[in-house]
Amino acid sequence: MNDYRQKSGHQLINWEIGALTYTQLTATRSLKFNVGMLPSQRSLAWLFLPLAAALLTLAPAGRSLGGDLVPRTPAPELTGKVWFNSPPLSLAQLRGKVVLVDFWEYTCINCIRTFPYLRRWNELYAPAGLIVVGVHTPEFAFAKNPANVANAVKRFGFSFPVVLDNDEAIWNAFHNAAWPADFLIDKNGRIAYMHIGEGDYGDTELAIRKLLKEARPGLDFSSTRYAIPGDANADMDASVCRRATPETYLGFLRAANLANPGGEDQAHEVHYLAPQVVPIDSFALQGDWQAGDEFVRHVRSSALKQDAVELHYQAKTVYLVAGSDDGQTKALYVTQDGKSLPPDSSGVDVRTDAKGDSYIALDRKRMYYVVNNREFGEHTLALSPSASGVSLYSFTFGNNCENKFAHK
Repeated sequence: MNDYRQKSGHQLINWEIGALTYTQLTATRSLKFNVGMLPSQRSLAWLFLPLAAALLTLAPAGRSLGGDLVPRTPAPELTGKVWFNSPPLSLAQLRGKVVLVDFWEYTCINCIRTFPYLRRWNELYAPAGLIVVGVHTPEFAFAKNPANVANAVKRFGFSFPVVLDNDEAIWNAFHNAAWPADFLIDKNGRIAYMHIGEGDYGDTELAIRKLLKEARPGLDFSSTRYAIPGDANADMDASVCRRATPETYLGFLRAANLANPGGEDQAHEVHYLAPQVVPIDSFALQGDWQAGDEFVRHVRSSALKQDAVELHYQAKTVYLVAGSDDGQTKALYVTQDGKSLPPDSSGVDVRTDAKGDSYIALDRKRMYYVVNNREFGEHTLALSPSASGVSLYSFTFGNNCENKFAHK
């Protein structure tokens, strides 16, 4: 699935397009903004980028949007005071280089699935003149913390420059609409290519080569080391790829599929009673919880594991954005279909205690790998904290066509 974010007043709205976006571009592969414009009018092309992003909501499920920009339009500046792996960079400094601007967020599974390709492009093409710049635009308030982002940069093995975009200045300047999103800037500082969503990695790599050759015509990419992976442009047919449960937010601002009658109390800690049957693609609260705009928080300690978030989902894999409020390690117990998770269904963050109970040791607020079933299926998941100061933010999912990536 892809997260698409659009501002409406002061509220952020998420658009869900399909179950996974791995595959094809829309029918129009080039985003053409009135080729006949006069040079003085070409800045008006920016007015059409939001329209291009909006087309995502009209694209068939499982499709992404990308291609060459015609005409190319000057790229906005990379504003931002906090950088990792580099001093602050400006486009003037990078003139003559090809720049890949990648919008990402460290809790976003859609972004994390693209990271193998970002690292590949940086390693292969940096010697030829490619500069990858990661723009970290946060979705959750805790993701604005530079220490959290620094930890993620290290954990994901990024050696390229990363800039914090906590005020969304770069996001807005590029008229961006989604995580992940890539913008390729040519040697003259103009945006030549864009891609929104996952997939089409082979096409993006060919666009990188094209722009590098424009900057240095003598470059040769015929060596076998540049062979594009066979699954880079895999065609994930909808008849093969199953529809997974949509991204599920737990805070009251975006909790669209809560099964508890009456919804969440926005002011107080409440004792919730989950319905006996939680509908598919829905979640319910059981026990004592405090709801915030982005999260549900467990605010008491209990050895009985009687408070739970119950989720009825269909997917192969389940990911959870969560963490300990004070950063101290706290156990979050996990059951699937009423039983502890067996090793062959456990995500890499799941452990087993001396009693045989499966749990996640929550510490930093990040995305945790909870379930990795052998096959796509329908299950009921229950998460039960035993300590206070545990916040749960959202679930995301992977279907049977999810690409391989490092779970870290």
